[in-house]
Amino acid sequence: MSRSTVLPIALAVASLLGCAGAQTKSPIVTRSEDGKSVSPSGDAAAKRGTSLVRFVNALPGSGKLTVHADERDLFSGIEFKAVTTYQELRDNLTKFPLRRDDAANEMATNSEAMTDGYRYTIVALSDEKGGASLRVFRDEVVPDSGKARIRLIHAAPGLADVDLAVVGQREPLFNDINYSMEAGFKDIDPTTVTFEIRHDKGQANLVRLPKMILAAGRAYTIILTGMAPNKLTAVTFDDTATPGAIASVGGAR
Repeated sequence: MSRSTVLPIALAVASLLGCAGAQTKSPIVTRSEDGKSVSPSGDAAAKRGTSLVRFVNALPGSGKLTVHADERDLFSGIEFKAVTTYQELRDNLTKFPLRRDDAANEMATNSEAMTDGYRYTIVALSDEKGGASLRVFRDEVVPDSGKARIRLIHAAPGLADVDLAVVGQREPLFNDINYSMEAGFKDIDPTTVTFEIRHDKGQANLVRLPKMILAAGRAYTIILTGMAPNKLTAVTFDDTATPGAIASVGGAR
């Protein structure tokens, strides 16, 4: 095999590996403080020509928010720290305007290229000038066999890079996470653990989370939000692939 043939194949394999867990074969159960919801498998959505999106309001003091897409209010009445169920979208290139429920003007907007059958989380967060912004993150919610999966999204303006660490351990699980960014998911052994979010390159604790039971087969998301330095909090939720579950979200129109 020539070198010119090997390189495209290697890139294609790397691309497929990078998407592992993005298009799920089973429905997904999501658990948050708002309760439990079930969404279709990525395979089923792909056959319908749709992607799957949900919304998290991580914008302090915002009141209730609405996100518009597909010529409809995709999510409405979403309060601070709420996590919605996944909804299906048909358009591959989608514009997401954000506004308050009681206002016509857009607070922020984001255009995103979506892939059929893939999952995405839209996060509303404060920008560094006191306004609002939207970020879209791809969800790869199926960990390797026997592992739990975790990620941290930094949505608190006014903070430099942050770390996620286990209480009592010096070395962080994630470090140098910039504002409005994530470090991607990481697979770890199932455990019961207490996390804290720290200033980067320091031991100062910003937020200590309640004890978490990280179970095999679940993917956990932590979103740091609030206003630094004294009003920080975290949103947490998790996703599990569950064969036989019945989806409870709206289908394609």
